Amino acid sequence: MPQNKRTRSGVFKWTESEMSQEDLEAIKAPAIDFFLKDIEKLKQFVRKMQEDFEQGDLAFALKMFVLNSNQVFNMTEYMKNQSQLAEEYVKSQNKNSSSEERRAAFGQWIEKNAASYRKVAIFKQIYCIDKMSKEIVPVIAKAIES
Repeated sequence: MPQNKRTRSGVFKWTESEMSQEDLEAIKAPAIDFFLKDIEKLKQFVRKMQEDFEQGDLAFALKMFVLNSNQVFNMTEYMKNQSQLAEEYVKSQNKNSSSEERRAAFGQWIEKNAASYRKVAIFKQIYCIDKMSKEIVPVIAKAIES
């Protein structure tokens, strides 16, 4: 158990050191849009958190909603960044590869790394909710109340 705690702490430190205020700001608007997009589903989730776990902290509920949905806030940006990473990897491996070999290597990178890339993206979103909660939570709370 202590080892898991250390690992989580390491991830928090890594995220904090890797994400600037500009990064957080860039995630904030898509985060708000994400929650507002399906506000009824979010309302049900928050209600269930309150009923089942007596959890009234909306920031916590938003983070759990993100974990539960396993969705990224901005799919277009997410896919673009993932593709760029895969392309950079393929280019770094063998510059004399045929286009077919590059496509195969690209596919292999995606197959091997997509799940961990998504986990990192989801974690960054949760970190953003945590750090930007004073700006995100009031907007979402107002939408939930209406």
